Amino acid sequence: MPKDSDNAVVFGVGIIFGVLAGALIGVLTAPKSGEEVRQKIKDTVDVYSNKKCDELVKTKTASVNMIKKMGYTIEKQLNRLNEAVKAGRMAAAKRKEENSTEYENF
Repeated sequence: MPKDSDNAVVFGVGIIFGVLAGALIGVLTAPKSGEEVRQKIKDTVDVYSNKKCDELVKTKTASVNMIKKMGYTIEKQLNRLNEAVKAGRMAAAKRKEENSTEYENF
């Protein structure tokens, strides 16, 4: 996936979660009785759970793919860091050996 596409997916997921959170807060803070609020939440959940929303499936798939890609990128960077640390240790050991050999020859 290109980087712009990743940003668009993140933005889309953020909008969806923001809208859902705003709707839930709005329903919960509305001046209605508890019974009315619970019934409205139940009706809303029933409507959305009975519908198959392709956009939600696409967003979920894109989110899972992005998380996998981030995990791969993190793992790749950790491997590069480990290799750099190993190379640094080897260089330090080599330098120490060269210095001790020069000292003995002096």
